[in-house]
Amino acid sequence: MYSPLQSITLDGLQVKYRVQGEGPGVLMVHGWASSSRMWQRMMDDLGSRYRCVALDLPGFGDSEKPGDTWYSMSGYVRLVNQFTQALGLHRPAVIGHSMGGMIAIAMAAEDGGRLSRLIAINPVVTGRTYLDLRMLANPRLGWPMLKLGRWFWPLTTSDVVGPWLGHERSLQLKRIREDWGKSTPISAMATARAMGQCDLTPLLPRIATCTLIVLGSRDLTAPNAEGKLAARRIPGARTVMFPTGHLPTDDMPDETNAAVESFLAGEPVAAAERLQSSAQEDSIWTR
Repeated sequence: MYSPLQSITLDGLQVKYRVQGEGPGVLMVHGWASSSRMWQRMMDDLGSRYRCVALDLPGFGDSEKPGDTWYSMSGYVRLVNQFTQALGLHRPAVIGHSMGGMIAIAMAAEDGGRLSRLIAINPVVTGRTYLDLRMLANPRLGWPMLKLGRWFWPLTTSDVVGPWLGHERSLQLKRIREDWGKSTPISAMATARAMGQCDLTPLLPRIATCTLIVLGSRDLTAPNAEGKLAARRIPGARTVMFPTGHLPTDDMPDETNAAVESFLAGEPVAAAERLQSSAQEDSIWTR
């Protein structure tokens, strides 16, 4: 059962969101072609101690789908900051997945003390994924790929490979396909283009927010090198890796949520470690 949707108008756009629990604020930002529904299991687990707020980013889920020219990573960061202020979230922790991780990292880079914690799950950092996102900006290539992706995307984002794996995983696959279907070709292609044009590498060393990077070792969407780069460049950042795909929130929810809750509480995170900077490795992804 999903937390009920609420609505707010920001920047002239209707934005849908869900709220669950009471306590210190935790803002959850979903990834590309997803929605606030991806966070429900984590909201259930954290809701007894935290006020969990998850929004549908414009272009996805049940939020409004603006025109092509609206989409940019800076525009998303600006809107999410407005959302945070409108809901009265004082120094929230921010958790972002994939594209949402890129947004969360950018928020932390311009933080000024407004965030208490940063958690990035399989984040996109330099705008590079296993798929060249710039291809989706070309309608002749992008539209057929998006149509095919409605069926292929769930297989690359998760360890879920079909309904025969059990009822719970069938529901996860159904949710992923439904969320994909709610994005429009314009929103999907424009956000892919926006990610492909964004490289956060120069901003990482300025982040002072306490940071945890969560990675799936079998991620077929965002290369682990992206998250490892963030972990090396963000001062004091820690990383934890699970033997799973792009959506550890689905594939290993208990372990992922336990790591997140420990980090939010300021406790040691099992298997978390610091990554030392390596100029050779960094050069692979730095433009």
